[in-house]
Amino acid sequence: MRQPGRATIIPVASGKGGVGKSIFAASLAISLARKGEETVAVDLDLGGANLHTYLGLPNTNPGIGDYLKQRLASLGELIVPTTINNLRFLPGDGKTPFMADIPTPQRLQLLDEIQKIPARYVIVDLGAGTSLNTLNFFGLANNGIIITTLDTPALMNALVFLRSFIFANILTLAKENGAIRKTLLDAYRQPANKENLTVERVYDFIARHDAPLAEKIKRRCGYFQPRFVYNMGEEKEDGKVAERMEATLRKNLSMRASALGLITYDPEVRKAVRRNEIFLPAHPESAYARCLNEIVARVRQQA
Repeated sequence: MRQPGRATIIPVASGKGGVGKSIFAASLAISLARKGEETVAVDLDLGGANLHTYLGLPNTNPGIGDYLKQRLASLGELIVPTTINNLRFLPGDGKTPFMADIPTPQRLQLLDEIQKIPARYVIVDLGAGTSLNTLNFFGLANNGIIITTLDTPALMNALVFLRSFIFANILTLAKENGAIRKTLLDAYRQPANKENLTVERVYDFIARHDAPLAEKIKRRCGYFQPRFVYNMGEEKEDGKVAERMEATLRKNLSMRASALGLITYDPEVRKAVRRNEIFLPAHPESAYARCLNEIVARVRQQA
């Protein structure tokens, strides 16, 4: 639940590239802004920042990379306006090498600063994949969005992302018991042909050695309830894929997830990207826009 006076932060992640994550993040931010919501789009794909292209902005504004390198006082001074009413933008860093691997103190500093951004909604575009920084930034909210296509590799990578996310949280919380943490690390590194290590088995193992710690970890991990957006689907596709994904997450990760919506395939999206066109304002009646409107309505209802 959103705290009074604080923004609703929505991290947007994907298990792999090429599933439409960044254009979705940009379009979500634009749509919310056009509905009168004060919105800030944040590019946290450090080392591969490109959200500006989907917002029609040049890559000339200083951003998060400059904040970290120059140790500026606040991220707020780097937020810039866009051509969309009610929408501002916090650039990332696509030029500086190794920005995707920032150290823990800088990561914690960023997490703190992002939570201070004054807005109704803060949409955070994360890097694709399972880097430690991306996993930590996904934890900015309990119900971040995972975007995936319905292709098997993309679905599998989405599951891998959430598995990595939940196990990273378990390891962080287990650091107060070094012996348990070491055993868990050894178990995570077992070969793929070994028996599947479910989160419930992990909870049981921890409980046998430290029941209060197991309860603490279980409570913390149960806080996260990610939402899925299925992109580039077909009009007639039903919810069977979503049901299978949710069942798999319950069984293997003891995690509750939900489907936020399906976006049907729209060839105009790729054409707009190639023309460096801001998609949503240029195609307000497109299939993509219609699906997005339904998703935005659910986002606002759940905020």
